[in-house]
Amino acid sequence: MRVTILYLAAGNSRRFGENKLLYPLDGKAVYRHLLDRLAQIAGRHENWELLVVTQYERILEELAPLVKAGRLQTVFSPDSEKGISYTIRAGIEAAEKQNADACACFVADQPYLKEETAERFLESMERQKAPLGCVFCGGESGNPAWFSKPYFSELKELSGDRGGKKVLKRHWESVIPFLVEAAWELKDLDRKEDLCCRDTGGCHE
Repeated sequence: MRVTILYLAAGNSRRFGENKLLYPLDGKAVYRHLLDRLAQIAGRHENWELLVVTQYERILEELAPLVKAGRLQTVFSPDSEKGISYTIRAGIEAAEKQNADACACFVADQPYLKEETAERFLESMERQKAPLGCVFCGGESGNPAWFSKPYFSELKELSGDRGGKKVLKRHWESVIPFLVEAAWELKDLDRKEDLCCRDTGGCHE
């Protein structure tokens, strides 16, 4: 399968108080943690492409060397300030140009998601030729999520701040679950206090 890994790095960070994607965490910006792992993963799979969608010129500038090296591609999406649907639409349109059979959406504010977990999720979805899929922990669904080509048109029709979960819920019977035991891996950094969320326990808050 031709798989496009969509890395959504365009949020407005309203609850964080500043641009959380650029906030320093353990020696590098928040957005680089998961991105660097996905770049390693994509490099190990011949038909997987990594595509970063962002509204921030600084991120585009910082990633220019990786683009030049052929490790990923970037899409500038200034309309993303209006809501996540604009980010998704820009990513899907770019994936269609790559003739992708499926897209996997990862969000840039999940710096604790392990490389092994991300790769197992992607491999599981590809192996099962999943129509739709997402991670689950403690009965709750979350990111990353997987969308096969027949659902690209619905993703492009999303509006405002409505994300891919709307499409998943509409076709819930077709969603293949991928179980993750450690809740801290899936933690979104919505507020600065979330930076202290990591622990080594199972799926709990």
